[in-house]
Amino acid sequence: MADLVGYSYLIDHYRLPARPLARRALISGGVQGRRERTVGGDTVLEFQPSYRPDETLTAHLQFALRYEGLNLEVLAHLFSVTGAEEIRAYGNEQPRSVAARRLGFLYEWLTDKELDTAASRKAAYVPVLDESQHFGMAPDVSARNEKYRVIDNLPGNRSFCPLVSKTKYLSEVVNQDLGREARERLARYPADLLKRAAAYLYLKETRSSFEVERERPSSDKAQRFVDLLRQAEVGQPLSEDRLIELQNAVVDPRYREASYRTRQNWIGDEFGYIKRVEFVPPRPEDVRSLMDGLTEFAERLRAHPDAIEPVIGASALSFGFVFIHPFMDGNGRLHRYLIHETLSNAQFTPKGIVLPVSAVILSKLEEYKRSLAAFSKPVNDRTSYNPEVPDVPPQGNDAVYFRYFDATAQASFLYSAIEHTVKRDLDEEIRYLMGFDRARTSLNAIADWPDHSLDLFINVVRQNGGRLSASKRKSHFPLLRDDEIERFERIVAEGFDRTDEGADEIPLLRSESERTQR
Repeated sequence: MADLVGYSYLIDHYRLPARPLARRALISGGVQGRRERTVGGDTVLEFQPSYRPDETLTAHLQFALRYEGLNLEVLAHLFSVTGAEEIRAYGNEQPRSVAARRLGFLYEWLTDKELDTAASRKAAYVPVLDESQHFGMAPDVSARNEKYRVIDNLPGNRSFCPLVSKTKYLSEVVNQDLGREARERLARYPADLLKRAAAYLYLKETRSSFEVERERPSSDKAQRFVDLLRQAEVGQPLSEDRLIELQNAVVDPRYREASYRTRQNWIGDEFGYIKRVEFVPPRPEDVRSLMDGLTEFAERLRAHPDAIEPVIGASALSFGFVFIHPFMDGNGRLHRYLIHETLSNAQFTPKGIVLPVSAVILSKLEEYKRSLAAFSKPVNDRTSYNPEVPDVPPQGNDAVYFRYFDATAQASFLYSAIEHTVKRDLDEEIRYLMGFDRARTSLNAIADWPDHSLDLFINVVRQNGGRLSASKRKSHFPLLRDDEIERFERIVAEGFDRTDEGADEIPLLRSESERTQR
């Protein structure tokens, strides 16, 4: 029979209102040593009986920190009801213990209450966050706590501190250095082509970001978002005023806001008189504290761009923002904008280029929704709220869930999107522009085309698998003969086929000025 241990034991024993653990530890008589397996999408850590800790709070905490990693949410719940005396005694009995010192620091950090204990002066400094388990801040920007002789490498602050676990996938993809790969791929192209590609990618990212929310923006609205994306690399400090400015830029003027929200919002569907609530963000009175913590975290990333892996930082910041949902409208677009601003500030993204992340999100929409649901569903399961009675505040959507959430699922999704973008989309998008240029040049040389009709012909032929459809011919190109259409379709195909020959052929492209000189 399996027995709960570590965080699972603490949640059960103290009846903590914690969300279900993504990693659960058990003592099992059917295991030799220990093993890890996946059950229903969750990770189960099984240990043989000799691993069983004593039935004390500090023994189970020590076990949890060693084998399960740091869970700030569970500790925040636990320390709100107990722990002070046990942790104080543990620290006084074992002043050199790494676990005792970490727990003493974490208790004071989470509760803002001081314990009458201290570490041995002979104890070597150790990081609060075990870097073999989680992504933390670099030592050169981590403060030293003299009382407990620990290095505070927690990525955030007391008001906002998501954590990301070092899973096998994230460890491997971080080592690929995708930022460097993106810069090297783009360096192969002529400057004038890159300039056109940049303009195209900014527009594509804008359209995709709106389309994720099933919205087709007006040309003015789209241009405002393009302009916003171009400003991302400036690296302005985030603040309430700055976020309000960004919100005002991405929404219809009727929905512009002058502060963080002061009303309860919710996400879901309306079917006539029936409302289905899928997620309730934090209560209005908690928003400012959470956002102050988030903007402080953002400033730390901006001031020290090398302090934490860029995509990990962008995940914690951007998904934290969309979970808090600080405005009544525009949160999703700002969430995706913050991805770009964070990556650009860390110089992960090549200067002057935006990675079409939203296009990948659009193509992997179900995966994206699952990454959001990994956070929102467990919170929603604990939350009760009736939009029909908005004056009655929701219960269960407490700030602690938004302060200390596990951002591993979101970081994994974002990294997979960026990996797809760097390894596939960048070259494909630029090849498309090259093919378009070749087809356009060839078609323009053999026929006179009315304004905009040449570009339209290429686009509709490409979208229809290389053929001009009967409906498009009737509506836009009724004067073209059958033999002309066949010839023009062949020219379009040849222009794009040349770009499909492989990336090794790309450097052979000459810039516009070089072609003119020849």
